[in-house]
Amino acid sequence: MSLGTLLANLGVDVVAIAAAPKGLDVDVQGVTIHDPIDPVVEEGDLVLGVGIDPTSLAAVETVAALGRAGAVGLVVKGEAAALVEPANAAGTAVLVVPREMAWSQLHTLLRSARAAEGTPAAGAGDAPAGDLFALANAIASMVGGPTTIEDLHSTVLAYSSLDEPIDEPRRQTILGRRVPDEWVRRLQDDGVFRRLYTSPGPIRIDYREEIPGYANRLAIAVRAGDELLGSVWVAESSRPLGEEAESALRDAAPLAALHLLRSRAADDLERRRRGDLLRAVLDGRAAPEALGASLGLGTGMPVTVVDLELMMDEEAGTAAAAVSADRAVSLVTLHCEAYRRTAVAVAAGRIVHLVLAEGAPANRPALLRFVSDLVTRTAESLRVPLRAAVGSTVPGAAELLGSQREAAAVLRAMPASTGGTGAVSTIDDVRSRVVLDAVRDLAARQPDLRDGKVAALVDHDREKGTEYVVTLRAYLDHFGDVPAAAASLHVHPNTFRYRLRRLVAVAGLDLDDPTERLVAHLQLTTLL
Repeated sequence: MSLGTLLANLGVDVVAIAAAPKGLDVDVQGVTIHDPIDPVVEEGDLVLGVGIDPTSLAAVETVAALGRAGAVGLVVKGEAAALVEPANAAGTAVLVVPREMAWSQLHTLLRSARAAEGTPAAGAGDAPAGDLFALANAIASMVGGPTTIEDLHSTVLAYSSLDEPIDEPRRQTILGRRVPDEWVRRLQDDGVFRRLYTSPGPIRIDYREEIPGYANRLAIAVRAGDELLGSVWVAESSRPLGEEAESALRDAAPLAALHLLRSRAADDLERRRRGDLLRAVLDGRAAPEALGASLGLGTGMPVTVVDLELMMDEEAGTAAAAVSADRAVSLVTLHCEAYRRTAVAVAAGRIVHLVLAEGAPANRPALLRFVSDLVTRTAESLRVPLRAAVGSTVPGAAELLGSQREAAAVLRAMPASTGGTGAVSTIDDVRSRVVLDAVRDLAARQPDLRDGKVAALVDHDREKGTEYVVTLRAYLDHFGDVPAAAASLHVHPNTFRYRLRRLVAVAGLDLDDPTERLVAHLQLTTLL
């Protein structure tokens, strides 16, 4: 494959040209990773400059060495202006990829681009790289039936839109943007997914005898090397799906891999950019309006912040939590995209911050149902309990920090036992706890608010070994019901009354004053 064809397949948002002294009509014979300890490079290699600082002297020396070895070019991250002149002198190209792109992802993308070159899938190769809907239409024309392209979670990434008759399962799949759960379970139980992902070629799925109107299907797994990316499904239409259809689908699979990787690379870069911008907004380093512009939100478009917490054991460690949080960001983002929700997510420790945009007017009940389903599906996929706090819906991106503060307060106030599938709370569910947390925060900033009669009881208990604080707390917790309060402490009511009289005398409390009772109860809550 020529360097020009390779770059055309990858796209300018993935790889940019800093220097190409020999032009783009040079053959790329292989893709290799730079190894400073054992720099083995063959003629025609495209070298991934992992760990190379393009502004360093070592980078200049590497470019010169690659030129002597006959390498096609060097791929770096960052500002490559300093390498332009050395590259022109060495006769080797210098290409630049965004810092956000993982080298492993780029390596896989390059391998798939080269593997797909020259396949006889006439028509599919005309689809613009990364345009999965155009690819689905091309495959539908080639193979001869309505086509869907799906990820490994049976979410529909694209579908053909040609004038084709469709059966009920396909209609449900297209409307829901994912294979219905009952169909997923049936395909799992019948071993269809096992056959699909272990077979090197197309498989047939036929339920016509069991389900009237069901269209016979061909499906093939899409792979990039050993990595499974998804699958392509073609339903029988006006003509039977014979051996020619199988051959056409087999030829289309490598191109589908390239398109999936190309689409994923571009999507991942955009998600990372938006995620970094969201982190900057939450940290106060960027204006919320900048995020709204990045998401394409119009003025007055409602926005809601959802904080999701991974309920992992402390023993899991920081690294494991970070990996799970990154997976959660991907799953949450894909779920939102599957339901065509404008969203951006970013991880911070065990918390995933999610910003959801809605059409005006906002539909709060529908939003809560969506978040509940999101939590359930993400928790099941991660196999980690998950809970979510939904902030208020604000009228625009400029106010999203208020929604985030509320989501954080709700998450903090949720009981520790809350977690699992569908564990979702709003301010209305935990408002009293949120108010109490605010009082605690105020007391932490102003310690003198803890002073007074309750503090005197705390000191007395510490010095004399009495139990006046727990006695007062039980009395207030049970609304002055002495028998119930005494039972909660497993003491006789007369013993409880005696302690109550003594603590009133020690602290000078007036338990007949409702204001004094309220303040005492708040102080007990913030002290204990």
